[in-house]
Amino acid sequence: MKTYLIQRAEFKNREEKKGIDSIISLDYMGSSEFEWGALPDSLKKIRSGYNDYVYLDVPIMDKVVTVFCKDFQKSEVKTYLTKLSKREMILKERIGFDLYINNGDDYLETDFWWDLDNDLMFWKKNPEFESKFKMVIINKPL
Repeated sequence: MKTYLIQRAEFKNREEKKGIDSIISLDYMGSSEFEWGALPDSLKKIRSGYNDYVYLDVPIMDKVVTVFCKDFQKSEVKTYLTKLSKREMILKERIGFDLYINNGDDYLETDFWWDLDNDLMFWKKNPEFESKFKMVIINKPL
């Protein structure tokens, strides 16, 4: 599985927002590829194929990452995350996943990553966030 565009985000409780924006705050990525509809297009694909998606808890080093991906992608997820943690993929913008996996998260604000090429999402394991995510992912548009 290859990718080029991964959006960074932070867990946030924003009750004034709707849909996925009510539980995450997207980072400004600084490149036009992340704008012009890339996020809504990916979210639309995810929601339309929601029944084909699975949740996985994947151990990477001493961390656990929850992945929301298509069922057919699950066999590649561990390799995919390992490559991201070792910066073995060329991405449009830095995502900080390597910093989280290798150094901890004391200073890293990023909790959530959204792969816009593969229409999958992954985040620092957090059961409270996951239950909120399950409620909003099939709800209202971004």
